[in-house]
Parts: sequence; C-alpha cells; structure tokens
Amino acid sequence: MSTNQYITPANAPTNRPRRGPRQWWTVVTTLLATAVFSEAVFAGAMLSGVGWGRTAHHAIAVVLIACALLASLVSIVTLRAIPHGRSLSLGLLALALTVCLQTAVGALSAHGANLLWVHVPLGVALVGLAMQTATGARRLGTE
Repeated sequence: MSTNQYITPANAPTNRPRRGPRQWWTVVTTLLATAVFSEAVFAGAMLSGVGWGRTAHHAIAVVLIACALLASLVSIVTLRAIPHGRSLSLGLLALALTVCLQTAVGALSAHGANLLWVHVPLGVALVGLAMQTATGARRLGTE
C-alpha cells in the first residue's frame, strides 16, 4: 500500500460548512441589527429633548433602508444554492420591507399623525427581526 491511500488530517474530507459566506453574512446582519438597535437609542434621545436626536434618528433610518434593501437583494442573488440561504434572504427582505414601513409611519408621526402607538411597537418588532436574521446568518451553509 502506498501512503497516498491513507487519509491524513491535511487531506481528510470535512463536513464543516464553508466559512466565507457565513462569516460575511454574520457581519452584515450584525451590523444591521446594531443599526436597528441604535435607532431606539436615538429615538430615546429625541424624546428626551436632545437636539441632535432627531437628526441622528432620521439619518440612521435613511442609511438603514438603503443597507437593508441592498443586503436583501444581494442575498437573493448570492445565497440561492447555499443551505439556509433562501431563509436568510427572506428574513432580510422582511427586514427591509418592515424598515420601509417603519420609516413611513415615523415620517407620518413626525408630521402630526397620531401613529406613535404603531411606530414604537413596530420598532421593538424590528429589533427582534434583525436579531433573527443575525441568527439565520450563523446557520448559513449548515445542513
């Protein structure tokens, strides 16, 4: 028998998932979740009367919409064939659409509509949805 017939640790087959996409999407979803949570912090600052709170809340909302939509579109294209990829894509799409809805409700509230009773609980739901996408990213590529 030649030594090529033996499996060594260096060439042993592995069932470990590819780390590249999972690491990348874990970073992306964690950043999105952090941005969603920061919106609650800036909303609290705004409601406490801090002058820059409203500006920061609005600016992060605009950035969050763009990033969530971009992440959902990129995930739909790139994660089709990866196990749990479609699930993550759907979660990111739901996050993006909910962020858009939240922003619309927030803008209406800022212009006098009595919708804070919708805006606040929807923000809480967004934190949960963002954390769910971060969890989904960590399952990416596993069977």
